[in-house]
Amino acid sequence: MDRKTLKQSWRCSVLPALLALAAAFVARYQLELSDGVTADFLAGQWPLYAPLNALTAFCLTLALFALLGRWSRATGISGAVFTVLALVNYYTRDLHGSALMPQDVLNLGTAAEVMGSYTLHITRTVMMIALLYLPVLALAWVQARLAAPRPANWKQRGIRVLGSAASIFAILYIGYFSPRPIKPKETYGWAWQNTYYKYGYLAGTIEAASLLVNPIIQPEGYTDAAAAQCAAICPADEVLEQQYPDIVMILSESFYNFSLVTDLQADADIFPVTGSLDNAVLGHTVSPHVGGGTNASEYEMLTSNSMMLMPSITPFNWLNLHDANSFVSYVKQLGYATLAAHPYTNSNYRRDSAWRALGFDETHFEADFPTREYYGDRPYQTDSATYRDLAALYEAMPENQPRCLFLVSIQSHGDYDMNAPELDLVHAGTDYGSYDAVMDEYLSCMRLSDAAVGELCAYFERVYEETGRKVVVAMAGDHAPSFVDHVADKDIAEPNDLQILERSTPFFIWANYPLENRDEAVSETDDLNRMDLCLFAPTVAQQAGLPLTSWYKYLLEVKKVTPVITAGNDYMTADGVTRRYGDNVAADRWVHGYFYLEYNNIGTGAKRDQALFRLP
Repeated sequence: MDRKTLKQSWRCSVLPALLALAAAFVARYQLELSDGVTADFLAGQWPLYAPLNALTAFCLTLALFALLGRWSRATGISGAVFTVLALVNYYTRDLHGSALMPQDVLNLGTAAEVMGSYTLHITRTVMMIALLYLPVLALAWVQARLAAPRPANWKQRGIRVLGSAASIFAILYIGYFSPRPIKPKETYGWAWQNTYYKYGYLAGTIEAASLLVNPIIQPEGYTDAAAAQCAAICPADEVLEQQYPDIVMILSESFYNFSLVTDLQADADIFPVTGSLDNAVLGHTVSPHVGGGTNASEYEMLTSNSMMLMPSITPFNWLNLHDANSFVSYVKQLGYATLAAHPYTNSNYRRDSAWRALGFDETHFEADFPTREYYGDRPYQTDSATYRDLAALYEAMPENQPRCLFLVSIQSHGDYDMNAPELDLVHAGTDYGSYDAVMDEYLSCMRLSDAAVGELCAYFERVYEETGRKVVVAMAGDHAPSFVDHVADKDIAEPNDLQILERSTPFFIWANYPLENRDEAVSETDDLNRMDLCLFAPTVAQQAGLPLTSWYKYLLEVKKVTPVITAGNDYMTADGVTRRYGDNVAADRWVHGYFYLEYNNIGTGAKRDQALFRLP
């Protein structure tokens, strides 16, 4: 090959490809910016994972080049795609608390409704992501100048397509799917940041996509016999003929106490009712996500199945819930009439079909909440109005059966800049900069939620006085509001402990008759009385005096040793300290046993033993 031909090949083929690869590095940086990756993690992605993510982005450019035959067009289009993806990911993370993942494809309807209630602020990061598309356009312009368009024959097109396909295959195989890939195959844990920050956005997304094929991870060392052996130490109770109390379980939207992570200096007591309930168990449940993920919290509360084994999905959208073992199936075995309600649309997370698959006798949505009372300009029904409408639904349930109601509230959903400042009921004294107004409106929502709890308890006290019906009310927050990490004091705790605090939402279990087992649900070593949301339902059952399945008994034993089983450093022991596997062999055994039982319950590679999850 003569010098002129080499020069022509360099100008028209090699250099445009290198410029396309440079644009891929820009795309990689846009995506990391959108994820909020810290400088330390960003530096840690070199020398392996930063190039791997850029090459992964380059795969899209190669695919477009194979189709279009022009490097300039492929670079410009792929750059636009990654710019839009980065912007969407930024707002998803900022408002939802986690990165945009493949699972969200089935959640677009819910996401659109949620996004409609938020104001999308144009921040410095947003402007930086958008402006980074300009150098990509400049690179595409140079590519266009280097290689003048000319028609390609079939042979040249075939070589282009095969070369691009071979390059894509090589990048993905060596990077992700070979026996010893550059990025380890299984890195997902409790916190999505552990994968996305260390290995990069695209690398994390590829792992998340691979998990969708079989979203439930099989624990190491699992066998059906091992699961049965764990449950054998906690035999199920016999069902006795007696009158069980009614149960009202509430997942309260964004119900959170900011005093866990910052000194508010508020001008009013925010939780005067729930902070001092008599005849109640008080504490904190630890949700599976920070600042979002209601459906994951809802699933854990109802099923006691940890999202640790299915970290990449929205459970109601992905799992087959027909005949699933849950709190619903458990109380129905005890003769309960069951009802689930939400004062908003029934389309979010496919709630109507999911609740019916779980076995609820009745489901009710916004049309069945006629009070329509709102706080200022906020478009969500207040908790006070919701509880009054729920009382009407409660009274219409069968009188000759114990009743179980499950409610997902809506009042305190974001965003928190919908009302005029003069409508705020609480004001924080600490300076939160651009989040001052947001914090005041949010705290005002919490004050209203707290007052509504007082109204609900007063109602059920009257129910007991007038009818003698015993009622247990159990409420927990689904997650902290989306801006929690923006205002948290980063010096208040170590990063992992801070993340647990950001996930710790208040709960209470109260009854309109004397609770006899309160001491069994209060930690002697953790002042916050924390437990995983997966442990909430068995704790409610224990406080209600219900007979317990082997599954629930095991969970209550786990709570004594490792009350938070989905912690970032693997789990939290009863003294409130996060532990890694290997620190304590006895605690490890309880945690492993929990995951064995969960996998026996829902894993595709397990033969479920229903005797473990049902009463005799």
